[in-house]
Amino acid sequence: MNFSTASYRGILRFDPRTKILFTLTVGAFCLTMLGGSAPAASAVRGALTVVSFLLLAVSGRPRAALVFLVWLGVAYAAAEWLLPHVGGFLGWFIYATLGMTTQTLPSAIASYWLLFTTTAGELIAALQRARVPQAVTIPLAVMFRFFPTVVGEARQINDAMRMRGVHLGGGKASEMFEYRVVPMVTNSVKIADELSQAALTRGLGAAPTRTSIARIGFGWQDWLLAAGCAACFAALALPW
Repeated sequence: MNFSTASYRGILRFDPRTKILFTLTVGAFCLTMLGGSAPAASAVRGALTVVSFLLLAVSGRPRAALVFLVWLGVAYAAAEWLLPHVGGFLGWFIYATLGMTTQTLPSAIASYWLLFTTTAGELIAALQRARVPQAVTIPLAVMFRFFPTVVGEARQINDAMRMRGVHLGGGKASEMFEYRVVPMVTNSVKIADELSQAALTRGLGAAPTRTSIARIGFGWQDWLLAAGCAACFAALALPW
């Protein structure tokens, strides 16, 4: 499926600007650990993680939300029951891995929700209404088409190599790098160049404001989510 042109299958439709605001909020609290170990910041991180799962599920990707939930659950279970019984370098390595996983996974969920539920046309129209400079709009538009295209290309390469028996086992592990990684890298460079040229050919860098048929705009769900993001930052200023 081409994610950049797929029809929306979710229950709630959010404006791309609201999605960007929420993704930045999750990154600020969960990835950069805004607020440190304060009780308010910890509560905000937990709430943002739960909301990220719910948004991904109601936006038409419940299977992806379930995969992320299992992944996060395994990480917390390992930290609770495995880590206390392992010491030395292995214990440090497991601790660092689990720490990075639990710290980056909420941001990964929010980014996945933003990327795969927003078309490039919706993003461009929303950024133009927000009067974002084209120096920011054009790279973001190319990125939104780049990642879904690369995912589709990787699946095609994997299918072709699987038909030829190239996999980790079977004594052909050395061929995986040559037949999978190298084509993926070269195709990624080619795809990025082609998408950049396509964006400029369609007039993305032109001076007049482009028209768009993308359906964007703020609804009650956008105002509710934006208020929640504002409440997260306001919670840090309250005395606890």
